[in-house]
Amino acid sequence: MALTAFEKGKLKIAAHIREELDRAGISFESIHCRSGGIQTHRDTARLIVTVEGAARHIDLNAAEVEECESIVAGETWRKIARFIERLRHPT
Repeated sequence: MALTAFEKGKLKIAAHIREELDRAGISFESIHCRSGGIQTHRDTARLIVTVEGAARHIDLNAAEVEECESIVAGETWRKIARFIERLRHPT
C-alpha cells in the first residue's frame, strides 16, 4: 500500500527537523509527528519535539505537509526554521 502525500510529507518533515536540530546543536529526547485524534484535526500534523524535558510543538496544515512530500521548502521551511530558533532560545 502506497503512502499518501500527507504521510510522506510528515515523514520528510520529521527527518528535516531531526537534521536541523542536529545542525543547530540542540539535544532532543524525542520527535513525534501526530495527526487526527483528540488534540489535532485529521488535516493537521502536530510536530512535537522534547528538549530538556519540555515538549514544544508546531502545527502544520495538510497543504503545508503535502507540499513537503519531496523536499521541505518555501514557507513551511521558514515556519520550521522559526520553530527551531524558538527551541534554541526558549522563553
